[in-house]
Amino acid sequence: MSEFASPTTTENSVHDPAAYARQLMDRGDIDAALPWLERAGRAGDASCARTLAAVLRDRGDYERAERWYRAAADRDGGCAFGLAVLLEKSGDTAGAARWYARGAELGSAQCRTAAALLSAAQGRQDEAERLLGEALAAGDRTAGQALEAMERFRSFVRRGEDTVAEAVAGGDHAMALDAVAELGRDVAGFRAYASFQDDAVRLFDKVADAADDNRPLVWKGLLLERVDRWDEARRALEEAARRYPGRPYAPFTLGVLCRERGLVGEAEHWLKRGAALADASSMWELAGLCLRQRRFAEARDWYTAYGEHAGDDDHRDVEGALERVEAQRRTAGAAPAADAGRLDGLRAATEGGSPDAAVELAGLLEEAGRFAEAARWYGMAAETGDVEAGLALGELLYGRCEAEPRHVVGWFLPAAAAAYERARAASEPDEADVRLVERAGHLLLIANDAFNAERWLRRAARLGHGKAAWWCGDRSEEYGDVQEAERMWALAARRGVAWCGWPAGRSMVRRGAYAEAEPLLRLAWDGRHDEPPLHEAAYWLGLSLRGQGRLEEAARWLRTAVDVHHRVRTAMGTARFDPRAALAEVLDEVSRRDEQKGEAGRGDR
Repeated sequence: MSEFASPTTTENSVHDPAAYARQLMDRGDIDAALPWLERAGRAGDASCARTLAAVLRDRGDYERAERWYRAAADRDGGCAFGLAVLLEKSGDTAGAARWYARGAELGSAQCRTAAALLSAAQGRQDEAERLLGEALAAGDRTAGQALEAMERFRSFVRRGEDTVAEAVAGGDHAMALDAVAELGRDVAGFRAYASFQDDAVRLFDKVADAADDNRPLVWKGLLLERVDRWDEARRALEEAARRYPGRPYAPFTLGVLCRERGLVGEAEHWLKRGAALADASSMWELAGLCLRQRRFAEARDWYTAYGEHAGDDDHRDVEGALERVEAQRRTAGAAPAADAGRLDGLRAATEGGSPDAAVELAGLLEEAGRFAEAARWYGMAAETGDVEAGLALGELLYGRCEAEPRHVVGWFLPAAAAAYERARAASEPDEADVRLVERAGHLLLIANDAFNAERWLRRAARLGHGKAAWWCGDRSEEYGDVQEAERMWALAARRGVAWCGWPAGRSMVRRGAYAEAEPLLRLAWDGRHDEPPLHEAAYWLGLSLRGQGRLEEAARWLRTAVDVHHRVRTAMGTARFDPRAALAEVLDEVSRRDEQKGEAGRGDR
């Protein structure tokens, strides 16, 4: 039974589990509330199903959260909204649209507004404004704010159009260039209101033609890439390079974007085009590309060329870069040459449809530093469903080619899912599987997809990954789920993250679990040399021992807390407690206890 429960409330809960669940939630005892929420949800209480789903979502159990949202989504607008948000953030926009629509039918203003914003992001601006108008008429102030934001963005685009028209008519090309440069900076706006993207594209083209300048075409390509229209972005940049063959901005930009996507061969091609036009930035990027492929002589040559062409305002460290090249050359040596006969045999087997041969071929080419070819063959095997080939491709592109996580994390996820299932089924999970599950979450986090990252990081935490548990504990604290936060911090501390022994132990002391807190606080204290704020653990350890009735030990630790309090203030910038007060109280307790013992002894005589 929960520490919050009483026999009377438990007895009454049999008749009203929903009311009892709400009492427990109000008291912050979420763990105890969950079975009662489930009981009420099974009995048809939509509010409890919704609350249960939200808790499960916040604890990273998206699958169970989805089931509980679905349990009442067809009759409860709040559940429909929660389900739609879950689906939208998981990538199922069609499913999200269906449930937003159903929620709107049930009278949910939230659903109506969210449906409108989804429509706007998908380019259906008229539909979005109609839905927001309906929501505003129904009294939804959020819908009114959304309409105002749409109107501000429309005005922003229209001002850009008017400025460009005026500048072009007057032959003021600098003014026109400034206008479209400003327009292209609001990527978030163009993602949110996709129907305006083509308006911007037309303006970029208009200014490029009027000013005979390659920059608007490059800015157009960058905007298209940032709103996930990659094929069009590539064509725009290729056109800019073709129309202005003597200017390096387009080939350099396209080379960098290709490198970020792991398109190594294309990246090298375009960067060489830029370098041939004496573009120092292209040379620097090329040097890094060659270095990663252990083409040390070429890397050295490109860094040297960069140093010769860089302008006075470019302060990149050429000498340091050359030293890195030499250090890596000494450590790694030249890339091993691949046996031509063996490569030919594997190519023949691969073209005959053998995924195993494709993986072996890719591995040999990767060892030889031929990354573009290796990626091609790993990709071919991965497309047949070989999750290990997909993982090898992801490792190659992210780990060795330095592609951006948002472009390559998809190659990690199938292998991470398989690793998770293996680890969950095993009595003792393989550490490599646990690391892979955590890595999927970490990459999603770097890619600014915190929602999907949380699914994987909480999986990794429950499998025993210390740093993942640390992140999850902090996240749960943000949600106000103190019990889950404490649980995650305690797990992290036991898995090597000494820092987490402090918040976990502090939380336990505050709720009276003194003995449970002690070993975690000792872990935190042991880590104080690496993390100076952990000197605070002495204070909480003293309170833990006091709570266990071990007053002499408590006094010793509180004296230590007084001695190191200046370190706590320095590390934290402030201190939320004064250990001297706690020490005085403990010493008073010791004194009173000793007096009572003395009086009892005299009485016995």
